[in-house]
Amino acid sequence: MSQQNATLKERVRAFWQENPCGIKFADAEPGTSRFYELVEAHRYTTEWHIPMAAGFADTQGLKVLEIGCGLGTDGAQFAEAGADYTGVDLTDAAVELARKRFELFNLPGTFARADAENLDFKDDSFDLVYSHGVLHHTPDTQRAIDEVHRVLRPGGRAIVMLYHRDSYNYRVNISILRRAGAQLLNWEAGIKLVHHVTGEPL
Repeated sequence: MSQQNATLKERVRAFWQENPCGIKFADAEPGTSRFYELVEAHRYTTEWHIPMAAGFADTQGLKVLEIGCGLGTDGAQFAEAGADYTGVDLTDAAVELARKRFELFNLPGTFARADAENLDFKDDSFDLVYSHGVLHHTPDTQRAIDEVHRVLRPGGRAIVMLYHRDSYNYRVNISILRRAGAQLLNWEAGIKLVHHVTGEPL
């Protein structure tokens, strides 16, 4: 790995360590049952397509690896369906919060901190590899995809969602609206406006 990629990966890790994905969608104490319930309700209300795309209900008895387990929200659906679930994440924060969720809700699962570009699993280990909105954050996405293929058993299935660089979300939401919103944060009135529109804390 180049020094540039190593530096970028460390920046990515540090960001998500401080800001576990999805934590802002609940106003309850992180790690409590109420916190996880609110996060789950928000996820499947705003991203209603995930259960259908992931096929949680069809994974009973399958060995499932989730790369980028986050708070364990999707992982819990696999476990509840009867999958033999393993979740990995680049950050200790996510692994700890996901493990806590499984403990609180009495779900079986295994968790570990891991780098998507260098997975610590044998070849042909999983029936299903799932990763939602994660692999484009790693500097060498192709290497991560190669790892997905390596750990999948012959005839296994990968379900991966990536943000497309030419999508509506990128061209309009990220390139225009978010950048304009970021400029508003230079002024006190702009901060209040962004708070009012997005509901984000001041």
